[in-house]
Amino acid sequence: MRVSSIGNGRLLINFDEKGRIVDIYYPYIGMENQTSGNPIRIAIWDIEKNILSLDDEWNTSISYLDDANVVEIRSEIKKLGLSLLSYNFVDVDEPIYYSIIRLVNNTNIQKNVKMFFIHDINLYSNPFGDTAFYDPSTFSIIHYKSKRYLGFKAFTSTSSFSEYNIGKGDLIGDIYDGHLGLSGIDNGDVNSSLGIELRIEPNSFSKIYYLIAADRNLEDLRQKIRKINFATVETSFTLAYMFWRNWLKKNRLKNDHLIQDIKRIYDVSLLVIRNHMDINGSIIASSDFSFVKLYGDSYQYCWPRDAAIAAYALDLAGYKELALKHFEFISNLVSSEGFLYHKYNPNTTLASSWHPWFYKGKRIYPIQEDETALEVWAIASHYEKYEDIDEIASIYKKFVRPALRFMVSFMEEGLPKPSFDLWEERYGIHIYTISTVYGALTKGAKLAQDIGDEILSEDLVDTASLLKEMTLKRMVYNGRFIRRIDEENNPDLIVDASLYSPFFFGLVDANDKIMINTINEIENKLKVNGGIIRYENDMYQRRKKEPNPWLITTLWIAEYYASINDKIKANEYIKWVTNRALPTGFLPEQVDPETFEPTSVTPLVWSHAEFLIAINKLLS
Repeated sequence: MRVSSIGNGRLLINFDEKGRIVDIYYPYIGMENQTSGNPIRIAIWDIEKNILSLDDEWNTSISYLDDANVVEIRSEIKKLGLSLLSYNFVDVDEPIYYSIIRLVNNTNIQKNVKMFFIHDINLYSNPFGDTAFYDPSTFSIIHYKSKRYLGFKAFTSTSSFSEYNIGKGDLIGDIYDGHLGLSGIDNGDVNSSLGIELRIEPNSFSKIYYLIAADRNLEDLRQKIRKINFATVETSFTLAYMFWRNWLKKNRLKNDHLIQDIKRIYDVSLLVIRNHMDINGSIIASSDFSFVKLYGDSYQYCWPRDAAIAAYALDLAGYKELALKHFEFISNLVSSEGFLYHKYNPNTTLASSWHPWFYKGKRIYPIQEDETALEVWAIASHYEKYEDIDEIASIYKKFVRPALRFMVSFMEEGLPKPSFDLWEERYGIHIYTISTVYGALTKGAKLAQDIGDEILSEDLVDTASLLKEMTLKRMVYNGRFIRRIDEENNPDLIVDASLYSPFFFGLVDANDKIMINTINEIENKLKVNGGIIRYENDMYQRRKKEPNPWLITTLWIAEYYASINDKIKANEYIKWVTNRALPTGFLPEQVDPETFEPTSVTPLVWSHAEFLIAINKLLS
């Protein structure tokens, strides 16, 4: 399980519950996992006793250091009478990972040990055609293939690692005698290991520095590694710690009365979104690689839906420059017709999809219209908040205007034409799509007017007015909203948590009788052990008799109650979510209805974004 991450927009590192690196994303955040999810193993050999202890035997705890983007890992190695404390961080600017490790001798006798690091690297996310070699010019091990180069090094203030081995297959077996094979190069599905010898005085410690540097060519990587010594690592640690502490101070949440757990998860949520954001503005849904081996695909893509909500949350928190960077990214993706496709790779290329282009005998757009609408809504909400027309003008011309025109044209009898729903499962006319389109049209009208598109602005107002009228006429049953009109033009009466959307995007007031009835129906039909499931009889990742509660759906209901100033009920749902967080503050997508353990990707950026939104609504 992924329990913490660090990054800088160029490099993203994930750690598992044992404190091991399991994912290395470079050069795009989310696109290539240079480990393919294989953990970097750590082992310690007691030279006198000839005893080996591997990382999976250790009792480990992981947390963010003072809520900065620095991961603190503590391990008890009782078998050897040792303990380990490490501070793990990524350079503020460069794609370099550092670990400062204190190996503590808890006994009254001197310890002579070796510390081993074992790397199972798959460059470009595949194991074929890699080369690894010991580089005597930098005293490091370098893995490379084409334009991907990773360098690994361990050293102290006085020496570098003295043992290494490079070869195919699992190299863990090589360390059980306390010595490495000293093979200096190999290719193919190649792994590497390095070992450094330490003498630790009684009740004292030794300090080890471990690094991973990334680049696109050999000489630039070598130059990076040559510049690094123990002093530069210590300086980089101070700079990274102070940078992230000050970065978090920018957030607009200045409420000392918040419960500490909420404040901690709020800060971690900001870090999660930031770490999952590429330097070019892409925001991926999750960096959890574990599901790739099960399903052949996962969440390492930029969904316009998730990313728009994350950008909106960043805006609420006061990070307007990051939101703008995302909007600039998305403005380069719009199709010639004015819509956004299902999802994108972080390098702007079209990502995998399961939305068909030909459906039930006719050609369709393979889209969820809510994704296009959400990005427009988020951009217009940004402008509404900051009125930064100079920064928004080019984004408006490249993306917002064609997207608004598409939404106006993609209407039939006052409602949006059919597309796929936000859950990516059904085709039809969905209340969530209607709500997001309404929000985009109404907020987009003000932006269009201020830009000077007065005729378009008037069209948007008229279209939104008709949309609302037809929604109240056709999307209401028995005094509450319905989730969709299906392909056969029949009402779909299944209760779905996305029915919260009409109030959130301004289609109706939160106190409107229809909205009240709808929320009551959601709570009556979808509440499972305190959380809210997606919809009745949801089967996705289901393990028990009841469907899994989701964190985003639970937070939607918290947002509703915060909007009507019922802080007691809002806090009940927020507390349920905080109780589902991992000890590090990570929030999963969904949890088991009985054990509450995560049943899908962790972390989910969308969960963290909704947490930010809910807390801001609660305090506003």
